[in-house]
Amino acid sequence: MNADNLSPRPLPFEPDPTTFNTGAMPAAQSHAATARSTIEQTATLPKVARVKSTPLLTRPDADLLIAPLQFASTTMPNLSAVRLRRRSRRYRWGKICLLLYDILFVTLAFYAAYFTRFNALQGVTFDGSTFFIKASLDNLAIFQIVLIVGMAVILIMRGMYRLRPTGSFTRQAAMFFVASTVCFAGFSIYEFFFRNTEFELVKDTRAIVVFSWLAAIIVPISGRLVLALLITLGHRLGIGRTRLLVIGSGRTGKLIMQHLAAAPGLGFRIIGFIGEDPAQGDFGRFKLLGMLADADRVIRAYRIGEVIIALPSAAERQLARAISVCERTGVTFRLVPDMNSLSLARVDLETVEGIPMFTLRRVAASRWQRVVKRLLDIAVAGIILLIGLPLWLLLALLIRLDSRGPVIFSQTRIGQGGRPFTSYKFRSMFVGSDTKRPDLAAENRAGRGLFKLKNDPRCTRIGRWLRRLSLDEIPQLWNVLRGDISLVGPRPPLPDEVAQYEEWEKRRLDVPPGLTGLWQVRGRSNITFDEMVLMDLYYAENWSLRLDGEILLKTLPVVIFRRGAY
Repeated sequence: MNADNLSPRPLPFEPDPTTFNTGAMPAAQSHAATARSTIEQTATLPKVARVKSTPLLTRPDADLLIAPLQFASTTMPNLSAVRLRRRSRRYRWGKICLLLYDILFVTLAFYAAYFTRFNALQGVTFDGSTFFIKASLDNLAIFQIVLIVGMAVILIMRGMYRLRPTGSFTRQAAMFFVASTVCFAGFSIYEFFFRNTEFELVKDTRAIVVFSWLAAIIVPISGRLVLALLITLGHRLGIGRTRLLVIGSGRTGKLIMQHLAAAPGLGFRIIGFIGEDPAQGDFGRFKLLGMLADADRVIRAYRIGEVIIALPSAAERQLARAISVCERTGVTFRLVPDMNSLSLARVDLETVEGIPMFTLRRVAASRWQRVVKRLLDIAVAGIILLIGLPLWLLLALLIRLDSRGPVIFSQTRIGQGGRPFTSYKFRSMFVGSDTKRPDLAAENRAGRGLFKLKNDPRCTRIGRWLRRLSLDEIPQLWNVLRGDISLVGPRPPLPDEVAQYEEWEKRRLDVPPGLTGLWQVRGRSNITFDEMVLMDLYYAENWSLRLDGEILLKTLPVVIFRRGAY
């Protein structure tokens, strides 16, 4: 059964888990009293009799029934220990299967090397040899075993099986390269001492060693790539994803939720988060499941598989309590260091005599990067405008025929450094629609700082179609040519939106606004203002030409499949 399709199991003597903070639970008190009475009556019975007398507690979901009422607290460590043992057993068998998978591909690598050397290159000689000798597999059996065992041992020692299969592919490839090279070097040293003796591993032909070295790098890396692609595909289809809870509602916690939600291939399904302020609500698409006092019940009721703790460093008591809850429930948890307003992508960690030290990297764009970005803006915008000119003229004609008013809609927006500029779009609404905005404010679901309606009654027939295909944005390419905006950057806000900004939110105006950005490829109109601001700040602090390229490539499928467009 796919865990992602399971909904939270309501507790039989307490309300739905999403209402943990609703106060008293009168409907649950009689059930709670009955449960406590049952345990008190069976407390003095032998262990076997207790199990038989309380079938409620022997069910697979017994931990869900015990935790919320906090009775039989002596049972908690046992439940946690059982869960830890199960998780440890799954983890261990998973790593064993991964090791066997690598051994299989190292074996295939050896046979690939043998086939290449003695079949594909049959008759070809190396090292100045005058004749070709085809070695049998039996004569190379010991060499094959040494290669497989040697690589397995080196990979284990290098920590290969502590990495996620879908993690850094470069790091995994480097480990295979190191393992194969160390085996090759070790064999060379061995041959130097035992060549032409009875202890020689490879007789008459040594080219197979070089071929095995190359194959032991290429074939297992290819196998890992295929495995990562299959796992990622499964995760995107909702198979095998881990139910994740984030403890912390500060900037770090929100960034973590955004990044993990934008990368479903990592295998996490964000169930929600635990907040720090009772007055706060949901963070866009991410649901607030309760306060820290509710963490124990949330973890059990929602069957959380992993927890990420992202609390402020000043909240020492809350941090210790969160760790205690995770340990007590037996759930896997990770700690994210609180670097205040710093981007974690700008921080390097190094250890000096066991003491962790953080180094902050400067990521200010160099002059040549800004020049390249500007040249790309001009080139791409100019090409699109020129090549699509007949289509743009046709769209202008359709807009003119559909409703009265100008073809181009101009509006004042705020650019880099708070400088206003005039933005141009194909008109998609009826003339005078701005005056109706206050009447529709109650239907706005984007929160403060944004105004988005899924079914905006102000849109014309052709305008609704233009918006869904993002064709109403085409005239903004003229703004790109003028230098008002860039192809990639934060969304250019309206003056009244900027007036509502808090001081730290104005940092998104430090970089040029863009036609597309992280907000476009990670949700578009489906995200709230708070989410968009964090994405824009992340972009401003981590800007690079590579990031721009990734955003542009991801924009194409978003526009084609009309994700979040309305």
